[in-house]
Amino acid sequence: MIESVFHTRDIPPTERLGYWQDCVARTHAPLVLSSDEPETFQAYQKLLDLNGVLLWPSIFRPVVFTRTRPLIRGSDPENLHLSFIFRGRLEGDFGRTAIDVGTNEISVMDSSTPFSIRACRGHVEQHGIGLEIPRSRLPLPARYVDRIAGTRFSAASGYGALAKNFLRTLVNDPAPHGPGDVDRLSTVLCDLLSGMFSQALEAEDLLPPETRRQTLLLRVKRFIDDRLRDPELSPSTVATAHHVSVRYLHRIFQEEGGTVSAWIRERRLARARHDLEQEALAHVPVYLIAKKWGFSSASVFSRAFRDAHGVSPKDVRPGRAADAILDLERTVP
Repeated sequence: MIESVFHTRDIPPTERLGYWQDCVARTHAPLVLSSDEPETFQAYQKLLDLNGVLLWPSIFRPVVFTRTRPLIRGSDPENLHLSFIFRGRLEGDFGRTAIDVGTNEISVMDSSTPFSIRACRGHVEQHGIGLEIPRSRLPLPARYVDRIAGTRFSAASGYGALAKNFLRTLVNDPAPHGPGDVDRLSTVLCDLLSGMFSQALEAEDLLPPETRRQTLLLRVKRFIDDRLRDPELSPSTVATAHHVSVRYLHRIFQEEGGTVSAWIRERRLARARHDLEQEALAHVPVYLIAKKWGFSSASVFSRAFRDAHGVSPKDVRPGRAADAILDLERTVP
């Protein structure tokens, strides 16, 4: 994964807007940038390259992005640009469509269509993640992709929330992912976006079977994470909620080398261990933490925890590691 950073911090104030315009031209497409207060303009942008799918988390002051027909004729990467907005606002004209996209929403623009977009009106700074994806990477007919540009999606639920959480995790901690992971990450991201677009277009049947399986798996894992506290959570309830058979659900997990029940148990154990390690929860009995995360009894939880981590739940509580060291020191001759 190729990573680089652009920052106007060390650029003279009179050159910052032009500098960032050049940066955006390399990560998106040639644009004209303007600002009502160019002397106070600041911007930060990190760039992650996933085999031609570009992510760029950014923070910047109010600015207007303009892409004209002459700029399009001069250079058009034929990309879709998605803006995942964590704080701020985008408003303006995209082709014949007016857009107004705010916090926790996603805008979609096309590099082949002129636009003029004002960012950050009413906010001090805009925070978000930009995403550049070649239209050719989406397994949907071109006529359907054409209908996506200018659309607004929610990042609070459904595919939009899955894509947002995937991007935030990837951007905040890219270190665990090596060069061999780039193709897989890029494919997962394209599958998520294809699912979001096809659902909006009511065209999910057009997706390849592999894309449908991958997006179903991601939705199922999010569903499980949201319901780990429910003691009734099981392969059967998960399958029913997603209108598939238990057999088919088991099959898509087996293709990843696991099972539905094992995934539920792993996620519950991870949440429980997090709670057990918190100083603020040191007074909460182990059995209550086990019950909170859906375990049927303290003994079932303790066995599962020891099998997974090689220690008992009490051994990971605050202060226990220090106590163990002291006990070891007392036994040293």
